[in-house]
Amino acid sequence: MTALIVIPLLWIASCGTQKIATIQGADHQMHQPLEGAAGEVVVVIVTSPDCPIANAIAPEMERLHQQTQAGGGRFYIVHARDDVTPARAHEHARQYGLAAPILIDGDHALVSQIKATVTPEIAVLRLDGRGGWDTVYQGRINNLYASLGNRRNKATEHYARRGIEAAFNGEIMDPAYIAPLGCYLEVRR
Repeated sequence: MTALIVIPLLWIASCGTQKIATIQGADHQMHQPLEGAAGEVVVVIVTSPDCPIANAIAPEMERLHQQTQAGGGRFYIVHARDDVTPARAHEHARQYGLAAPILIDGDHALVSQIKATVTPEIAVLRLDGRGGWDTVYQGRINNLYASLGNRRNKATEHYARRGIEAAFNGEIMDPAYIAPLGCYLEVRR
């Protein structure tokens, strides 16, 4: 069982070529989620087992995973805390019905590359095949929460779904960034 990480970017542009983060998965294998063929769509969701907003959005995370797989892209759930073990990540995925690959990024190697700041945060990326990517969309998954502590009965805006669709259509979403709402990540230096 694997999971996805959402990565929020404070800027949307081609990131150029850089050293690609190698992250250990909960499967104990090493992964390079930002490495791949030109045009490949990669979706990363940064999450935490203790963030109530991330857990409330977990069913939507799995729908996004299915949407990404159906289009031929890759989807990852990223736990960006050093106290989340592979066993804890698998248990969280089991509890919330998440089947996507799970990455453990306690050192924030991947999170820093995509500039994620919050859980949950999503980054929808289109790879350039040379170690770079375009950010098609980053930020909030949907509007289930109008503000902290203010949850709607159901989401009425599905930003991440639109971002994934745009990625497969070769487009950049407008707006390409919507500030995420959730639990802040501990800053790593």
